[in-house]
Amino acid sequence: MNFSSLPMLNAIGCLFLAGVVFTQWAKESRDADAATQLRSELAAAQDSAKTEKRHSDTLERDIAVLKQSFEATRLAAAKAQKSSAATVMESQLATATEQVETWKNSLADRDSRIRELENDLIATRRRLDEAIVRIKQAEVR
Repeated sequence: MNFSSLPMLNAIGCLFLAGVVFTQWAKESRDADAATQLRSELAAAQDSAKTEKRHSDTLERDIAVLKQSFEATRLAAAKAQKSSAATVMESQLATATEQVETWKNSLADRDSRIRELENDLIATRRRLDEAIVRIKQAEVR
């Protein structure tokens, strides 16, 4: 090899190395931009995830409140239904009590009439016995 071509070869090699360095630098720059872009997308995704988590927590609390409200409403409805049933039963009890009183009065009236009829029957029986005694005495005479 000739020494006079060496500087030319050296210059070409330097240009080649400069091209490789420039290409490497451009690639690193693109990679750094992509990494920055990915970091910002990651931060945005994390912010979005936090927001969605807060929203999810809020919805879960709302669901819990709705469940409690539903349970309270169900219990109130059951209580109202029991209260309504109790009112109906109290009304029926009052009616039954009135009927029992009516029956007691009717039984007392019936017993009173039975006693009167029994007394009448006893009196009639006495008169009949007296009449029989008189008839027997009249036959004997």
